Amino acid sequence: MKFSKLFMLFLALPALTLANGPDVMPTILPAGSTIPTPVSDKSAPRIFCAHPNFDFHNVDEGGDIVHEFHIVNKGKSTLKITNVSTSCGCTAAVEDKKEILPGGKGIIKATYHTKGRPGHATKVITVACNDPVNPNFQMKLDMTVIREIDTQPDKIYLYNVPHGQAQTSTVKILGKPKTNFKVLSADVQNKSVSIVSIVPTVDTGSNRKGAVLTVNVPADKAIGNFTDTIKVMTNSKKHPEVDVDVWGEVVGKFTYAPHSVYFSQHQNTPLTVTFNSQDPKNFAIRNVVSTKHLAHASLKKVSYGGGVEQYQVSITPASSFPKDSDGKDSIVVTTNDPEQPTVSIDVQMSK
Repeated sequence: MKFSKLFMLFLALPALTLANGPDVMPTILPAGSTIPTPVSDKSAPRIFCAHPNFDFHNVDEGGDIVHEFHIVNKGKSTLKITNVSTSCGCTAAVEDKKEILPGGKGIIKATYHTKGRPGHATKVITVACNDPVNPNFQMKLDMTVIREIDTQPDKIYLYNVPHGQAQTSTVKILGKPKTNFKVLSADVQNKSVSIVSIVPTVDTGSNRKGAVLTVNVPADKAIGNFTDTIKVMTNSKKHPEVDVDVWGEVVGKFTYAPHSVYFSQHQNTPLTVTFNSQDPKNFAIRNVVSTKHLAHASLKKVSYGGGVEQYQVSITPASSFPKDSDGKDSIVVTTNDPEQPTVSIDVQMSK
């Protein structure tokens, strides 16, 4: 009988525990210690900003735009600001106070650099502080930077142009919205490319006027890299002349990369320049030689199967070279290609 009563009591213990609260083990403190009293939320600092989001709307490109966020400490103790950061380097933000007393006010001054950053952008300013509720308080800036003249793209790239074949590219030049912008003329500075046409255009989405320029690389352009600048004349009073840079390369029956190598001080590890041909069976490198003998060059041919072959020029700096040397050398590569009988690999070694 006694055993039955004890067994029933044992079964009832979990129910009694659940009835009295969650099944949590009690905290055992060392002798003489007391349970610490938690800090009341009412006594903590509270960061507040009535207008944490600000939109500059449309602004002209060029200068810096500045906005001041006004913050208030609505708490009962001192608000301490430990750091103010921004979402990118194009935005800077500083605080006027590191500590703000209860009821006090402070200013976070945010600056956005518009130059070279056309279009819409959203930037976040984060204030790290001792507010337990908002230890990383965030504010936001929005803006749309409008260029006086917008080139799309801002540079023309014409790489891997096959020798003997003409190639064209286009660039769109637009003025500010709702202006009667016009492209008057365009001229090429180095004559590496030519202007085929200038066609007026209207971008209906942004309500901007301008023109589309078609640029041509002639078929007889020599093999190698080239650069040029297109001088565009407009009716804009602020920017009557706009430069559009052109970068490109005409390639022959074989290509090689890189075109130059650099060795840092005490670097002895060889660097490799690879040669690839459109017709690997009939292409050959006959010789490689250093012009100043400041670097050593060796040649090998690698077959990968399936008719894929590649020449590799391995370059190693000399163990020492004259003190009065500038560390510059070049490797002259002789081939059996009539269009490119020789090519040069620039070598630079740090002293």
